[in-house]
Amino acid sequence: MNEYMLREDFLTSFQQLQEQFDSSLNDAKALDAEFIKHYHQFNSELSVLLADARTKVPQDSPLSSSLVALIEGLEKQDNDWKNKIQNQDKGLRFRKEFEDSLLVYVYGKVKSGKSSLGNYIAWGHTNPTPEQQSAIASTPHGKKVVYKTYENSNAENGDAQNEAEQQAKFRVSAIEATSSIQTFRLPGLTWVDSPGLHSVRTENAELAKEFVEHADLILYTMSSDSPGRASDLKEIQVLNNKEKNIMFLLTGSDTNEVVSKDAGEPFMRRIMKSTQTQQQQRDYVKNALEKENIDISNVEILSISAMYAEMNADNPEAIKESGMGQFFARLYQLSQSDGVRMKRAVPVNNFKIFLDICIREIEEYHGQMDLFHQNIKKLDESLKKTKESAILEAQRKMRGEIQKEFFGKLAEKRNSETQVNSALKVLKSTLDSRMEEYISCALDTILTNVVKEFKATITKTWQAAPLSLPSFSIEKAIEQIPDDYVEDTRGRNSRIGALLGSAVGFALGGFAGAAIGAGIGSGLGAMSGDNARCRMLDIEVPVGDNLNELCSHVLGVYNEGIEKEIQQQVDTYINALYRDMDSLYSALEKETEKFKTSLLALKKRAEDTLIR
Repeated sequence: MNEYMLREDFLTSFQQLQEQFDSSLNDAKALDAEFIKHYHQFNSELSVLLADARTKVPQDSPLSSSLVALIEGLEKQDNDWKNKIQNQDKGLRFRKEFEDSLLVYVYGKVKSGKSSLGNYIAWGHTNPTPEQQSAIASTPHGKKVVYKTYENSNAENGDAQNEAEQQAKFRVSAIEATSSIQTFRLPGLTWVDSPGLHSVRTENAELAKEFVEHADLILYTMSSDSPGRASDLKEIQVLNNKEKNIMFLLTGSDTNEVVSKDAGEPFMRRIMKSTQTQQQQRDYVKNALEKENIDISNVEILSISAMYAEMNADNPEAIKESGMGQFFARLYQLSQSDGVRMKRAVPVNNFKIFLDICIREIEEYHGQMDLFHQNIKKLDESLKKTKESAILEAQRKMRGEIQKEFFGKLAEKRNSETQVNSALKVLKSTLDSRMEEYISCALDTILTNVVKEFKATITKTWQAAPLSLPSFSIEKAIEQIPDDYVEDTRGRNSRIGALLGSAVGFALGGFAGAAIGAGIGSGLGAMSGDNARCRMLDIEVPVGDNLNELCSHVLGVYNEGIEKEIQQQVDTYINALYRDMDSLYSALEKETEKFKTSLLALKKRAEDTLIR
C-alpha cells in the first residue's frame, strides 16, 4: 500500500467500503429470507401434525394432558421465536453512525484544529464558504455529506444549537469552542467531533461513551505550537485505557515564510515546518507520554496541516508534504483491517449468532417431545396395571357366576348325565353372554378415557370368541347281588347211586356184590351232585361324577378366555393409539431434525460469507 493517498482516492476507497457494508447487509437479509421460509414450513408442518393428534385423543384422556403439554410447550417455543424475529430483528442491520462505517472520534483542546480538520475531510476546505459548498455539492462525494448536532451544552462562545446541521460544517473562528457532539457522514465514514473529555455534559456523556466504544480510531489533536501540555496528558491518560487505535495529530504544522521579490513588495507564503522541527515536536510528545507511563510502543504521531493541503490541492507532492496524504493512507489501512472487516460482517455475524441460539433452542423441541414420549410410556405402565386389575375383576365375577350355576342348578341334576349335559348347553349360552358383559365392562374401564369414541366402536365391532366345554359324565362300577337259591343234590345223587350200585352188585356177586356196588354207586352219585348255593346278578352302581372337575375346567376356560379377549382388544385399540402417537413423535422428530439441518446449512453459508 502507498504511504500516502490523495483525498479523492481516499473518498473513492470509502465509497467502496460503503458498498461492502451494503453487500454484507444484503447477504444477511438473503440468509434471513431463507430462514423465514424454512421456519414457516417447519411451523406449518408442526401445526398440521398436532391438530391431527388432537382428533385422536379424548379430552379427558391422561394422554390428552400430555399431548396438550406438548402442544403448549411447542407453541411457547414458537412464540419465543416469533418475538425474536419480530422484536429483536435478529441483528440484521447496522446501527447507524456506530456500525455502518469507519467511525473516527476526535478529541482535542480548544483551538487544536479539530473543526478545521473535519471540514477539510468533508469538503476539502477547512472553512468552506456557501459558494464552495454549493459547487462541491454537485460532485458524487459532496452530495452525501450529512451533518448532525447532538445535545448542546450551551458553553460560552460555543456553537449554536444545530449550527453544524444548518451550516453543513463545523464552526471555525478565533474564539472557537465546540459545545456539542457534532458529526458528519460520508459514504463509509462517520466523523465525530467532541467537546473534549472535560466538557462533555451529562446529557451527552452516555452518547460520547457509546461513540468511543464503537470507534475504530480515536484522534487526539494538539496544536503543533504547544504540543504535549499537561492538560492534554491528563485527557490522554483516560483515552489510553480504552484499548483503541489512537493517533496523535500535531495540527497546524505549517508556518508563514516571507518571500522577497526582485521587483515589488515581499509577500508571505505558507510552508510546512521543517522536517527537523516536526520530528522534534513528535519526539517531545513521545517523551511526555513516556513520563506519564503511557505505552508508546504502538503510538502513531503525525504532523499535519489541513490548511497547507487545501492551498495546494492540485499538487500531490504538497499533499504528501502536508501529512494529510499519510493520514488518508492510515485511514484507508484501518478500513481494510481485521477490526473493520469484522464490523462490516456485523449483520451476517449477528445472524449467525441468532442461528446458533435457534439451533440450541431446537433441543427444547426435542425436550418437549421426549417428555411426551416418556408420558406415553408412563401411561402404558398405568394401563397395564389397570388392565390386570380389570381382568382379575372380570374373572372374579365369572367365577362367582360359574360356581353358582354349577353347585346350584347343575348339582341338583347330577345323577343324570343327560339332564346335566342338556342344562350345560343352555348354561354355556348364559356364561358366554356373561363373559362378553364382563369383558365389555373391563374394556370400558381400561379404554374409555384413552381411546376416543371407544364405546361406540366397541359395541359395533367386538364379540367374544366361542368357547367349547367338555361333557358331564357319571363314573360307574359293576357289583353282584343275590338273584336265586340252588339246593344241595349230593345226598340225593348218593342214595340213587347206592341203589343202582347195589342192584348191579347183587346181580353180579350176590349179597356181597350188592354191598360193594352200593358203596361205589353211593360215592359216584355224591360226586355228580352239587352242594347247595346262592346264584348272583351283575349290576352297575354309580360311584361318582366329574362335576367338580368340570366346574374347574370351565373356570379355567372362561378365565383364559377373559384374559385373552381383554388382552387382544386392548392391544388392538391401544396399539393403534400408540402407533398414532409414535407416528406423531417420529414425524415431529423428523421435521425438527429437518429444520435443524436447514439451520445448520444456513449457518455454514453465513460462515462462508464471513470468510469471503
